[in-house]
Amino acid sequence: MSAQYILGIDGGGTKTIACLHHLVSGKRIEDRKGASSLTNDFDGAVATIKEIIDDLLAIEQCKSSDLVVVMGIAGAGNKSQAHKLRRAFNDFPFAALDIVSDATTSLYGANHGRPVAVVAIGTGSVGAYLDSSGKTHIVGGWGFPVGDDGGGAKLGFNAVKVVQDELDNLQQQNSLLTGALLDKLGNDKEAILNWLGNAKPFNFAELAEVVFKLAPRCNVALALVRQHAADVEKLIELTHQAEQLPIVLMGGLAQPTLPYLSKAIQDKCLLPVGSSLDGACLLAQRKVEELNKEKQRIVATKQDKTNVQGTSELLKQLDHMVSEERNAQTMGLDLMSAKDVLAKINAEDKLVPLAVEKCLPEIEQAVEHVVTAFKKGARLIYIGAGTSGRLGILDAVECPPTFSVPSEQVVGLIAGGHQAICKAVEGAEDNELLGVNDLKAINFCKDDVLVGIAASGRTPYVIGALDYARDVGSATVAVTCNPGSEITKHADISIAPLVGPEVLTGSTRLKSGTAQKLVLNMITTTSMIRCGKSYGNLMVDVNASNEKLYARAIRIVMQATDCNEATAKQALELTDYQAKLAILHILTGVEPTHGKALLETHQGFLRAAVESCQK
Repeated sequence: MSAQYILGIDGGGTKTIACLHHLVSGKRIEDRKGASSLTNDFDGAVATIKEIIDDLLAIEQCKSSDLVVVMGIAGAGNKSQAHKLRRAFNDFPFAALDIVSDATTSLYGANHGRPVAVVAIGTGSVGAYLDSSGKTHIVGGWGFPVGDDGGGAKLGFNAVKVVQDELDNLQQQNSLLTGALLDKLGNDKEAILNWLGNAKPFNFAELAEVVFKLAPRCNVALALVRQHAADVEKLIELTHQAEQLPIVLMGGLAQPTLPYLSKAIQDKCLLPVGSSLDGACLLAQRKVEELNKEKQRIVATKQDKTNVQGTSELLKQLDHMVSEERNAQTMGLDLMSAKDVLAKINAEDKLVPLAVEKCLPEIEQAVEHVVTAFKKGARLIYIGAGTSGRLGILDAVECPPTFSVPSEQVVGLIAGGHQAICKAVEGAEDNELLGVNDLKAINFCKDDVLVGIAASGRTPYVIGALDYARDVGSATVAVTCNPGSEITKHADISIAPLVGPEVLTGSTRLKSGTAQKLVLNMITTTSMIRCGKSYGNLMVDVNASNEKLYARAIRIVMQATDCNEATAKQALELTDYQAKLAILHILTGVEPTHGKALLETHQGFLRAAVESCQK
């Protein structure tokens, strides 16, 4: 089964953050726990990561097998530690698991996966850069206390040494810094020793905030911050020397450190576009894409092995399709005059509305599902290949100007993407996974309605999408001109007008295309009317976005109210060119603000709003 979620985890010396992202709905859940550095406390890190995963699984009520997981964990740059961590999760059957260092996830988050140099300074410190080939390189990252110069733990460590020196040499505090730290460590040597005996790197790192806070008014603290900044500059230079890339300074100490860096270094540094957690999620998304490509490769390999058999099967299918039969009325088409060809086409086209009429009960069922979806704020999605896909897009793009709905409410998808609107993309319609991926890309969910359009009734791209929509619990509709074809077995509702063989054999852009256009017109128009988009037969939600539509809005207001042109224009100007609101104002006298509230109360139905004012 395909993964349903991606899980990105960013674990460091102070905290662990995780984000669970549902691939279909787009829903995101975040959680955070304590430290999870493998270097500092391996067992504690494992316990923390398991706790955060268990919590998210419980919240979303999903299984670990539904997840593609990327962990960016401090210390995972050590391969033996990373392998040990992987073994600790053997009882979690993830769809996929990648473990990398937090430096790697920081790299990918810092510049959305594009080449970049990153210096991360938090509890620890590490430099890394992502080169143009996608390869990562790490600088530093040796861990506390031998490494991590420029990190918060080392700064706190050096601050504690100041306390020790003052107490040993002067037998008392001699700086504001020591006084502030004694409040945290304890006021005598025994208390300080007890603190040191239990201190973890993140405890030292917590002291860095005190050092930065006192630096403007304490020379001792300022000297520590300047040494810290020098360590950071050294790490920046080491990281940046290999390739001239954008430098991103990130981590909890990035902001307070930046002002203490030299101007030359400051001018080179940028703040991150995203976080280490964003990088983990990006890598998890790429892992999903990689898995999907592998599945496609396997499918393609199988298709290659059965190519001859598949061709034979397709020929058998075509033999049973009405739309592929030869039309007895047009056998001598190439011998006819232009006038006679046109007469034949016109005669055959007359059969289309009669065929569509027989499908009205099924079209009505589809409309009811679409109306329900619209009332929930969900969408109508058309999907098809070739002419069928283009017809879906044509109907979708006409809805915003006609009914003033957002462009996301009715969406058309075509095999091969936008380029296929103007030019055929070979082979795109033959891949079921492409249909699935196109739905995932728009976060298709169970409240949406999917209408699969395929004149032949066998397009794999459409069938794959319909199966996926059914899996997520969505209502599905098939529109075809071959009753009983394969697509009808993969949808809840089948609309299949029997228009008969085409004038030009197999050219389904003719009668079949016309029938599909009529059906799509009926679905959207009736659904919009059922959602209050008309007053009588006037499209009162027209979006007056150009001169022609503005003129149409004026006529609609005049026709609905029997007013003159000047009155219609004045009402439209008062209501920001909203014809429905202008009509309500003229008929009832209510002001626009009250009118909007009335329409909301009556769910957009103008007639009900007018009648409520007349009672």
